[in-house]
Amino acid sequence: MRPDPGRADLLDRIAQSSVEERVAWLATMRDAGIRSAWQQVDRAGLRDPVQIAEFLLRRLYPNQAEAWHAAALAKLRSEYEAGAWSGFARPEG
Repeated sequence: MRPDPGRADLLDRIAQSSVEERVAWLATMRDAGIRSAWQQVDRAGLRDPVQIAEFLLRRLYPNQAEAWHAAALAKLRSEYEAGAWSGFARPEG
C-alpha cells in the first residue's frame, strides 16, 4: 500500500486542534459514515428490519467477531418477532 502523502499534514492539523474541534470533526465524520451506510441500504433494496440491522452493523462494526454479530442479530430478531423492536431509526436529512 502506498503511503498517503497528506497523512503527516492531517496528523499535524489534528495535533494543533482543540478538543472541541476534534470532537466536532469526529461527530461530522461519524454522521457521514452513518448516512453513507443508510444510502447503501437503500441501494441494496433491503426492507426487513433485521436484514437492515445486519447490513448496518457489519459496515459500522466490521472488526467485531462473528459471534458478536450473531448474538446481536439473534437478539434483534427475537425482539422484532415479539413486537418489542421495529428497527433502527433512520437519521434525518
